[in-house]
Amino acid sequence: MNAVETFRKDFEALDRAGGPLKAFRRAGWEKFKGLPTTQEEAYRFTNLQPLAQRSFALGRPSKNGIKSAPWIAPGLVFVDGHYRADLSKKPEGVEATCLAEALPHALEWVGAAGEGEPFVALNAAFLEDGAFLRVKKGFRLPAPLHLLFLGTSKAAHPRNLYLIEEGAEASIVETYLSLGEAPHLTNAVSDVRVARGASVEHYRLQLEGASYHFGAVRARLERDARFTSHNLACGGALTRNDITAALDGEGSRCTLNGLTLIRGTQHVDNYTRLEHRKPHCESHELYKGVLDDRASGVFTGRIHVFPDAQKTDAYQASANLLLTDTATVDAQPQLEIYADDVKCSHGSTVGQLDKDALFYLRSRGLTEGAARHVLVRAFAGDVADRLGIPAVRQRVDAILEERLGG
Repeated sequence: MNAVETFRKDFEALDRAGGPLKAFRRAGWEKFKGLPTTQEEAYRFTNLQPLAQRSFALGRPSKNGIKSAPWIAPGLVFVDGHYRADLSKKPEGVEATCLAEALPHALEWVGAAGEGEPFVALNAAFLEDGAFLRVKKGFRLPAPLHLLFLGTSKAAHPRNLYLIEEGAEASIVETYLSLGEAPHLTNAVSDVRVARGASVEHYRLQLEGASYHFGAVRARLERDARFTSHNLACGGALTRNDITAALDGEGSRCTLNGLTLIRGTQHVDNYTRLEHRKPHCESHELYKGVLDDRASGVFTGRIHVFPDAQKTDAYQASANLLLTDTATVDAQPQLEIYADDVKCSHGSTVGQLDKDALFYLRSRGLTEGAARHVLVRAFAGDVADRLGIPAVRQRVDAILEERLGG
């Protein structure tokens, strides 16, 4: 049985169970037209045949022998997409729980599956659980909310919903890890609603092992809202990240930071879309990749400026460092502008370590390995040093050191 056949079998079983989410799930399944192929522009450089030939049964709630979770702070833990109260430590003073407890009344805030978003549609077809956070008007979350998603050998489809009300502030950290070495499927969607004058800093750490990982973040910003995304991808066999931010209120501002660290035969595809819908909005985007061995990467970044979005200020940059002759990157920066009073620019680079810089460092007494370490660390540090949470920054620094052999 292949992947799509397994999806169909598991969906039909879930559909027969009925319940208040039945119509929503059916709408998602109807929009899921199967796995995209390289004939489709959005997946031109990402071949999903390795996933198509696999079969991952739908993850179900269970204790499955896990006694504790790797954890650094209070937060919520999910195993195969389902909440584990016994492993979690709910933070105090804020409405943070699992989505299963908030449904179905929270369904009005959950974004539906859009056309042309196959994995978001698939996620909707299997909507059951995920994280739910609501920060009330004017409240500042005293500490980051940590969310840990653990995968075993199943298919997980967590849906996360974050409601940040007017003038509120929050930091959210999503970490994805594997339990054991078995391949598994993670198909996560995070809907972020940032109300007027609110601010959100969102971290997404993809650290899984032999996973097929699909992650979508969909943020909508109201007037004078702020949204900052930090996206780290260094795990998984095949990863696809889709990040969309709609600047839907005048004066809103969005920042997207991304860092890809991959090796072996890993493949990471980052697809970002910034929608400037209202005037006087700003967006700044910086994605960097370090690829070793035969790893392959894709970056597609689109800035879409709508006709009413005058006085838009948007900048996008993608830079990729190839450590071997066999690593590859396909970069596609895109501007789609329908307003005439804007300031928009983009840039993209793909290259190897500068030989003159290596020679200079070696002439100062560094070994070749140490010289390479310094240059790669400086390249990646431009993104890593932007991480505002010390525990997250330390973890990323440790990953960098491990990957660089330090």
